[in-house]
Amino acid sequence: MTPQESREFTARLEQAAILLLEMEIYRKPDDLARRFGLPVPVVRYWWRQTDQKTHPVDQNQLAPREVKVIRKASQTLEGWEKVKRYRPECGARLPGGKRCKRSVAIRSPEGWGMGALADRCRLHGGLSKRPRKKVKEDDELL
Repeated sequence: MTPQESREFTARLEQAAILLLEMEIYRKPDDLARRFGLPVPVVRYWWRQTDQKTHPVDQNQLAPREVKVIRKASQTLEGWEKVKRYRPECGARLPGGKRCKRSVAIRSPEGWGMGALADRCRLHGGLSKRPRKKVKEDDELL
């Protein structure tokens, strides 16, 4: 999955989550996040960025179009489970000339603005566990 595809997929997830929250299919962002296996802080952030106005719908008297919209949104969010499980390969070149077979990393909630999935696995730069420090040359010691 390219970075652009990852961003588009994340945008679709956001739209679907907001739709289900606005229609009060799920009352809280936490409930929706747990149901679909999304990071709770991400769904909370998405919900805070909206006006947080809901228009409850009577689920017994939904129009066929509304039913379809709800089903599509749920299917989009269920797709996250599949993407999370079957992530694409890293593909970084290894010293022997082969490509890395590990799956790409899932970004932390703070990084979902760039897309849910990183370009590489953790080993090849998908996610850095620690900040990299610049090496300072000490000319004064010489």
